[in-house]
Amino acid sequence: MFGMLCGCTKSVKVLAITLTAIGAVVLVLFIIPLFSGTLNTGSYFGFVIGVVTMLLGVFAPKLFHSGKKPLRYAYRTVLIIYGVLVIYAVILSALMIANMNDAPEKDGSRAVIVLGCQVRRDGPSLMLKKRIDAAYDYLSADTKAQCIVSGGKGDNEHISEAEAMYESLVAMGIGKERITKEDRSKSTYENLGNSKEILESGDKPLKIAIVTDGFHQLRARLLAEGMGYDVKCISSATPWYLVPVYWVREWFALSYLFVFGTD
Repeated sequence: MFGMLCGCTKSVKVLAITLTAIGAVVLVLFIIPLFSGTLNTGSYFGFVIGVVTMLLGVFAPKLFHSGKKPLRYAYRTVLIIYGVLVIYAVILSALMIANMNDAPEKDGSRAVIVLGCQVRRDGPSLMLKKRIDAAYDYLSADTKAQCIVSGGKGDNEHISEAEAMYESLVAMGIGKERITKEDRSKSTYENLGNSKEILESGDKPLKIAIVTDGFHQLRARLLAEGMGYDVKCISSATPWYLVPVYWVREWFALSYLFVFGTD
């Protein structure tokens, strides 16, 4: 690559080095979660983003000013498309950040809905434990708030996510009478839809505070508001090394929601 930089304009050199460096950093960020056993669609898209970014940088000196017009125009077209996608991702990220910090009032007026996550043989997964901790902190501060723990039993889970959350919250000191289990749902849409049935059956208002990871709050809120909920957000802390993987996966989940109206 450095040989190809010779004779390039300064702007092309900066472009090539910047894209290559960003691509390398992205690859590292998405490789790190593999050591914790995390591999999902966000991982795959992250690898693609890293590799494509690096390739755009490596071939910038050769193609940006290529003597072959088709190659030159094709490369510049790819750069433009890539730039548009980056802008789209930045806008989505800004909206995600804005929603993850929209905290509720602590006056007992909102039901707390805790969205499920994977349960392992030895108990709640790390991300589910973080959601349980966030729910506990809020329920301890707002002692009048009722809680719905929502999540069914997956094929690789020995108990439902709702049961795991219920047992943990009770063990931490939250009264059983404050917690309702919703253990049929398999998706965020079902989490919220089934919880709505519980609230409506008790003639309770659809004012809720959703407990989930920060990256997930925007999608959960959009789905909830589509069902008629008044929504606030209680965001749990995602381990730093998992943020890139789940953040990128959420871009695609949100895009799917925008197109198809569900998750």
